[in-house]
Amino acid sequence: MILIAVGNTRTQLARTHDGVHFDSTSVATRLPPTEILHRPGLQWLSARNQELVALGGVVPAALTAWREALSTVDIRDADPNFFRRAVPHDYHPPESLGFDRRCCLLAAAMDFPGQDSIVIDMGTAIKIDLLAGGYFRGGRILPGIAMSLRGLHQGTALLPEVVLNIPAEMLGNDTSSAIQAGVIHLFADALRGAITDYRQHSPQAQILITGGDAERWQPGIPGSFHQPHLLLRGFYLWMQGGAPP
Repeated sequence: MILIAVGNTRTQLARTHDGVHFDSTSVATRLPPTEILHRPGLQWLSARNQELVALGGVVPAALTAWREALSTVDIRDADPNFFRRAVPHDYHPPESLGFDRRCCLLAAAMDFPGQDSIVIDMGTAIKIDLLAGGYFRGGRILPGIAMSLRGLHQGTALLPEVVLNIPAEMLGNDTSSAIQAGVIHLFADALRGAITDYRQHSPQAQILITGGDAERWQPGIPGSFHQPHLLLRGFYLWMQGGAPP
């Protein structure tokens, strides 16, 4: 199966035979699919006519471009009704629950049955969701780290662009280090606060962390588990109708 998962900033292209191991790469979503398909090193995409191709994501214009680029391919879409059965929820309206959040929640629900989970996706936006009692209880959405840094630079006259280094000092003594301290501790406090709040509802909830910034932040979240392929795993299970690999 070939999976194309379109995110706001990055698009994941993956091939899998078992839904556990993924031959994957990440490309900028802003790039035209026609250009991506001709890149060296993506030979397995040339075999797409022999394999199921699944397409999903959160950027409508990019999804349309992928459909046009793969116009000769039988592209499959995930069944939203299956997700609703597998992960009951009261999100309103149901279709507004993002594709990426659904994939991660589905992977948590299917791979850890009976286990409550706090699912943290550190992407363009940061999503912190609670799955408890087999039910999606809701979550929080925050601006992502790169978005926050960019907003400070673009929304002010003098604040510089900053490359984030983790960890940061508690107090910054120049503008760049003050921005780093502010952004890092802002998000660290937000994550800790969400975990504390969610565990009032589910004290035994495990913490699963995924997304582009997850690897750098996971060591600072005690007891968390880095799940780099959580979205792809959920996408695969969704396309399989939830059947185990």
